[in-house]
Amino acid sequence: MALVQRPLRGSRISTFYPVKSLPSLSSLDSAFQLQEYISLLIRLDVHDVDAIVSIPTAKGKGKEKESDAGEDGKGKEVAVDEACWKYEQLRRLAQDLSHPLITMLQQVCTRTTCPEMKAGEWLYLCVAHGNDGAMEQCCAIDYILHTLDSATALLNSPRAFPSRLQIPPASHRHFTSLARRLGRIFAHAYFHHREEFEQAEAESSLYARFLALTEKFDLVPADFLVIPPRAVANEPGPDSGRRGSIVPAPGADVPPPTLLGAALHVDTDTSAASKDVGEGAREAKREPPQGWMAPTR
Repeated sequence: MALVQRPLRGSRISTFYPVKSLPSLSSLDSAFQLQEYISLLIRLDVHDVDAIVSIPTAKGKGKEKESDAGEDGKGKEVAVDEACWKYEQLRRLAQDLSHPLITMLQQVCTRTTCPEMKAGEWLYLCVAHGNDGAMEQCCAIDYILHTLDSATALLNSPRAFPSRLQIPPASHRHFTSLARRLGRIFAHAYFHHREEFEQAEAESSLYARFLALTEKFDLVPADFLVIPPRAVANEPGPDSGRRGSIVPAPGADVPPPTLLGAALHVDTDTSAASKDVGEGAREAKREPPQGWMAPTR
């Protein structure tokens, strides 16, 4: 029997968080099952990022199908398309960036305090200005809002994503571009507004979810994840096997990333090091990634 998730009139907010139990994906009677299922996972435990980003299965782990017994006793299978799952995850990630992280940043990140969008020596230029993909420099908070607007416009573009139920292969290239650009918001907050980053992360574990998502589906190369894992304590809690929140490790003094030091694994080989420097230099020049679509006006 299909399960309808609807709030009743007069319900208190405390009855929604957390959810009492997690229904199976096949029991959700909706055209957008994945969106509702991800929302329920977040309401169940926002800090259990591994469960949130993992494709749902009959046992909750590992495979790409979920079974549910119907009224006639026969098993009903729901196949989860990986591309649709990544799309819905990025869509929810862009939505959750607004609060609490960006809400906090708007109080301290201004045109005076952060006239450039930087994370250490990395300078990001904005593609939301001009025509034909022209890039200009703008302050950090404007860059963050422009990036979020661009991501939202791309995710809702009928040209890039004609349907949320079936993602065409030509649209898969947008996932990496979206993840890289959203990751820059975390990088700026971490290196320039550490207190706000820690507070937002303790509340939402959003960067931990972003990191788990990019690692699981190889969305962002390690060279562009400028927040070093050695600087954060991501130990699981004592009562569960899940990831913990991203917080600075005790006594860790993390310097801002440099163009060479941004790579998490620096190869001692000269040719490999030269390649890393070249990639970092191209990133610093802010060449737009292939397949990126500027928001239509």
